[in-house]
Amino acid sequence: MPRDSASPVSFRLSAEDRRLIEMVAAYHDQSVSDFIRRVVVESARAVLEREGPDKVLEVVRESNSRLNEQRLELYQQALEHATDTPGAGRASSRS
Repeated sequence: MPRDSASPVSFRLSAEDRRLIEMVAAYHDQSVSDFIRRVVVESARAVLEREGPDKVLEVVRESNSRLNEQRLELYQQALEHATDTPGAGRASSRS
């Protein structure tokens, strides 16, 4: 995989999970990064194969729609709160 196209992903593991992954990666003669990348990509492809890309996209779109609705509601609440606060709504004077 060309390094230019790589995008880093970061997540936390318990010490026990980390040791397990290191051990299995070593068993496969792979770095931890290569092992995790391979397993995660294979798993993602298996989901697409099992569920079908249309179903996955549908669920993602529904999830994004719900998140956008929640964000909009939070934004509206913040605006309402800001207009209820004394001194709110004044334009800042930036030069």
